[in-house]
Amino acid sequence: MCGRPPAWFFFLLGLATYCPVSAFAAHPGQHLGLEISITDDEVVYDIVLSAELRNMICLNGVSSFRYSAEDARFHFVDEEEAALTQIAFDEFFKQNNAVTIDGIVVKPLLRTIEFVPYLQPGVTDDPLEYPPDAHVVLAYPTKGRPTQVALVWDLYPQDPSRAAFGLDPAVEVTAELDAYDENKIIVFLADEPEIIWHAPGGPLRRRISPAVAAVEPATLRVPVLSLTLIGLGGAAVLVLRRARVWQRIRWVAWGAGLLTLLAALLLYNVGVADVPVPWAETVALPTPVEAIDLFTALHRNVYRAFDYKTEDDIYDVLAQSVDGELLDQVYNEVYQSLVLRDQGGAIARVQAVDILGAEVASTGVIAEAQTAAFRIRSRWQVHGAVYHWGHVHSRTNEYKALYTIARRGPNWKIVGVDDVEQRRIAKESDDPPIAPRAVPGEEY
Repeated sequence: MCGRPPAWFFFLLGLATYCPVSAFAAHPGQHLGLEISITDDEVVYDIVLSAELRNMICLNGVSSFRYSAEDARFHFVDEEEAALTQIAFDEFFKQNNAVTIDGIVVKPLLRTIEFVPYLQPGVTDDPLEYPPDAHVVLAYPTKGRPTQVALVWDLYPQDPSRAAFGLDPAVEVTAELDAYDENKIIVFLADEPEIIWHAPGGPLRRRISPAVAAVEPATLRVPVLSLTLIGLGGAAVLVLRRARVWQRIRWVAWGAGLLTLLAALLLYNVGVADVPVPWAETVALPTPVEAIDLFTALHRNVYRAFDYKTEDDIYDVLAQSVDGELLDQVYNEVYQSLVLRDQGGAIARVQAVDILGAEVASTGVIAEAQTAAFRIRSRWQVHGAVYHWGHVHSRTNEYKALYTIARRGPNWKIVGVDDVEQRRIAKESDDPPIAPRAVPGEEY
């Protein structure tokens, strides 16, 4: 009988010997591929499950396959077994993978279930060498353009070795999300199986928060007391010159005027006021902490731009954080860093960016442009993933660079990138990692 296995099944999974398909040890890992798309009409989960994972859904396994070279698929020999397997998958996903669309819980329609060879370059190209994968397509009707979708996932590969590190045996599931003009990486965890997606609002340039420069109006230091004394003394002399007594007191008046001028000079720094000058302004240089925060926001925006699909959209988002003269350089450098040469030139999607260190190298004013600026020396890692049929290729690269950030209009922007160093930290296998790692700080 097929259905959702009890909890103890996951512990016994590696010891099971009754499964009609070949032993689990013969299969190179519990791989799982998950691609999710959101359109005006539906939310679609396109899933590839290894033999081990599909047997978590149907305890009796599937044994009566025949392989057809014509369509490169496995087909059931026993029609009753095919019907039971269809029912098991349908019940499992309806019970455990309901998606909430605009506040309404929607159960999936099992659109496709087929069994395909496990083929991986460098591992096997023989479709009969390993048990087939299950290719499943689930569709959730939207009844119109959705504004919010609660995405869920409830089937996780199991790695018993994680228990030695005090971790949950359930391994995180990395998925590719394709929604309108964005394509990004999301991560489901067994204890956080839901991710909230919100429909994009407004044009692309409004979806990125600019680093606004703190502008202060320029001020003019005015010696109010001194100017008052000079004004009063000058006015008194002018009045007395028109008086009849001017000829008799003119030397006294001029003497008093000189004394008043001398007093104004002596009291120049007394009674001073800073008066705003509306036609001029200055940009306050950030403190070291503020400079690092500004850099972090701009740096995050750069990689955020590559969540979008088209070159025009990427450039449009980059332009919010990168100076126009630098756009091509930054685009090409980031793009090339995401190309996996050993995977046929596939482009990795950014899963996470970790800034390992950032320090202020200098602050001041760019002399030739009279523009406030600062420089940040930083080291960071980029974690990316490329999806293939039923498995994921992951990469981690580390970089070092010196960034120059200056005021452009009302915002801070990256205007220079120097001394770029790059090295590969890890080339992860297709099997699930030992330690879980979630994408921090963002709700999709």
